[in-house]
Parts: sequence; C-alpha cells; structure tokens
Amino acid sequence: MASARITAIVPTFNSEHYIRDTVESVLTQTYPVHEVIVVDDGSTDGTEQALARYAGRIRYIRQTNAGPPVARNTGLARATGDWIALLDSDDLWVRTKTERQMDYLENHPACGLVYTDMKTFDDTGIIEESVKVSRNLTMPSGRIFPQMFAETLFQTSAVLIRKSCLDTVGGFDETLRMGDDYDLFLRLARNFELGYVDEPLVLYRQHSAQGTRTWGKQLQQGVPWEFLVLKKIVDLYPEIFEELGSHRVRQRLSKPYVALAYACFAEGDHENARRLMRQALRQWPTNLGYLRYYAMSCLSPRMLAGLRAVYNRSRPGDIPRGDAGNASARWHSTGN
Repeated sequence: MASARITAIVPTFNSEHYIRDTVESVLTQTYPVHEVIVVDDGSTDGTEQALARYAGRIRYIRQTNAGPPVARNTGLARATGDWIALLDSDDLWVRTKTERQMDYLENHPACGLVYTDMKTFDDTGIIEESVKVSRNLTMPSGRIFPQMFAETLFQTSAVLIRKSCLDTVGGFDETLRMGDDYDLFLRLARNFELGYVDEPLVLYRQHSAQGTRTWGKQLQQGVPWEFLVLKKIVDLYPEIFEELGSHRVRQRLSKPYVALAYACFAEGDHENARRLMRQALRQWPTNLGYLRYYAMSCLSPRMLAGLRAVYNRSRPGDIPRGDAGNASARWHSTGN
C-alpha cells in the first residue's frame, strides 16, 4: 500500500507548549504523511505563532472555539487522504507508527481501522512502557464490537481509519462534549473489522489540564458522558440486547454511574454519590456491591469514619478509605 495517502488531523486549543513536538512527530514518520491538517479551535495563547514555522508543510485552519468533535470534523471535511490518522495536540507518535500500521493493512485489506498500544509519559519521563501490559488489557482484532462495547480499548491518537469507512458511518457527534471518539469507534466496530498492532507506537501525555481529568468527572445532559455514548449506541443498534444479552448490556450501562459515584464518595460528596448509585441500581438492581455502597453513601463522612475505625480493628481494609485508586479497584471487583 505504498501509494496510499494519509491525512493527519490534529485539533488544538491553547497547546503552544506541546504543539510543535506533536507536529514534528507527524512530519518525521518513516511512512510519510501526505497531509497534516491542524485545526486551531480558537486558541488564545501562542499556538498560532508556534506553528508559523511550519507554513507550507501543514494546513493551518483557525475556527471559533466549538470543541474537539467540531474541530475534528472540520479537518475531516478538508481531508484528501485515503486514510485518516488522528492525533491530539499534546500527544506524540513514535517515528514508525504509520509505517507499522500500513504494514498491518497490507496483510489485512478488509480492516477499516487499525490501532496500537501506547506509552504514557509526563514532563519527568515515561510512566508506562506499555498500557496493554501495565493495565493487563486484551487488545483484540477482527469484529470486536462486543469487546469495544464492554470497555474503551484505545485512545484517539492510536488510530488509522479508512476514509471510506468514515464516509459510511459518519464523523464525530458534535453534541458530545466528551466521548465523541468512543462513539465513532463503536460505530466503526459495528460495521467493519478493526486491527491491532502490538507495539506502543503512541506517547500519551499526562498533565493536569487534560480533558479526561476534568471533563470526565462532569455530567453531560445530567448523566455521565460514557453513559450518554452507550445509550446512544444501544438506541442506534437495539439488536445488541439480543446479541449480547440484556443483562450484560444493563451491567455495562450501570458502570459509568458507579465510576463517577466512587469518585464522589472518595471526595466525601456522599449526596452526589448516593444519587449516582441510585441511577446505577436502576440499570443493575441485583448487584450487591452497588447496594452496599448505596447504603454507605447514606451515612455522613463522620459516621462512616467512626464505623471504619471500629471495623478496621476487627477486619481492616474492606471499607473504603477515600482513596480513588482503591475505589476503582473495588469497582472492577464488584461491577463485573
């Protein structure tokens, strides 16, 4: 597939400190990227000036701030490549990323999207050498909609998508503030084969301003963003209740509420934790772990601390100590 053309789309907002490294990682790929489109979503910092040195090498498009899905769709509307690569403006590609993906596609011509493993890093260096290994993930290939519905398997910067497949399923849902990428990947997985390259070819940056660290804890239209995406997919493909089993679908729909409830619980916000757990129980009313946490959320933090002290003297470690990481681990143990 040496003649295949790749368009890289990089939406950006106030990323002057990262955007040059991001663009350089695209321009230095061993399989050349035919077209680099940077969509500036109304930056108010020095992003435009930082990109001035790449005049003639990238297409710079500036628009009024409208959010990531709109910026990505702006890039898609102007893309001329056969394949679309997405890259967030604070992430990086390993130099062989597009080459290894095109090698995979040479041997899997029916594939509509190919994704890769990732490393995570911050300003101090590498945090995880492989997200797959450190988080004990299974990365499947083929018709993987059931696995995609069960959990988010990959991040936006890791994908290469056949443009004709995007023409079939449509672009990013501009009504979603978060999860527009997960929504698109689910629609692609429903209609096409997906492939996986077992190498960490993306460097996923961790920093305090990340959208997933801020927006991810907020509600959208009164519900967690992930529930909104899953509910949309269920409504779009109602046959999955029969295919996956109604119980399994209901379990999955409950988990976004539980994850956010645990975050509230860990911060001492029992009122919102209780409200979210009530919504989780509406989806999965027989989960005893959910019922236990709902009951605990009815207690004040002071009352719970007193019970914890008594409980720890006889059997320490079972009642949550307000640690978000431990809460997440307990979610996985009670929510599956």
